Amino acid sequence: MIKINITSRIVDDFYDSIIKLFDKKLTKKKKKKVQWEIETSDIDKLLKKKLSNFKQDITLEHLIKADYNYMKKLVEFIDKNSERCKLSKKEKDYFLTMYQRLKKAVFIKQLDINVCPYCNRNYIFNFYKNSKDEATAQLDHFFDKKDYPYLAVSVYNLIPSCSTCNQRKSSKKEDIFYPYLESFNDSAKFKYKGIKSISKDENADFLDTSRVMLDIEAIKNEEKVKKHIEVFNLDKLYENHKDIVSELLQKREIYSDSYIDDLLNQYEGTLFKNREDLLRLITCGYVNDEDLHKRPLSKLIKDISEELKLV
Repeated sequence: MIKINITSRIVDDFYDSIIKLFDKKLTKKKKKKVQWEIETSDIDKLLKKKLSNFKQDITLEHLIKADYNYMKKLVEFIDKNSERCKLSKKEKDYFLTMYQRLKKAVFIKQLDINVCPYCNRNYIFNFYKNSKDEATAQLDHFFDKKDYPYLAVSVYNLIPSCSTCNQRKSSKKEDIFYPYLESFNDSAKFKYKGIKSISKDENADFLDTSRVMLDIEAIKNEEKVKKHIEVFNLDKLYENHKDIVSELLQKREIYSDSYIDDLLNQYEGTLFKNREDLLRLITCGYVNDEDLHKRPLSKLIKDISEELKLV
């Protein structure tokens, strides 16, 4: 749902972390017996042998730093030349071993993203254990590593995500939003569609979430929005968060514009820094697009709050 901001420094650090795996040689052992060992120069030779018709000068560095367009062209080339590009079990293991030994928590921490970019529902915090960072997030391969092992350690192919989204996407080849370039947030909005009426004999309180009507509407890229919703099951998952909408309806009744102004005049600079801080306190979510990665459900909260003119 949200765009991931990645810097050239992060890319360079990631590349260096992979190359450090080859100090001396990258080695795979089983029961203390060496199964294989390899140097970066050997990987480069393998790439030139298998992918020379794609790019004659292709190297491991090119693969690690490959951007979306480069990866997409490579994927199309592999699909059209599957036999020529096919790796042996051992050759695949070179790339998969690099991925297995990647310090995932360090990479995720550098990206400074706290919430799954696909769904904006689950935290993907790191935690500290045994003197090192551990990740609660998984790394989804946007282009699946099973089909495209060449891209197993391509930095722009690794999307930190919650386990639910990683499992939902799996190896699907669908036209969904690619978080390093675009965001679902820019193309779709959560919409409050009203409250279902009840019969005269029914009793229902304001927080009866079964009556709340919630939808996700495309404002552009309609087909991609639909596919993203379908792949990650967003419409069904967000049915479980209609209590948030009910609470925002209550808050809109309690916090009139004049009451918000009064609170701001009375407590600005003491309880909160500015109006944005006050609105985050009221809504329990971040209200600016650039902050949606900081707390789960902020996209839902922001969209509904805007619709209710609460923010």
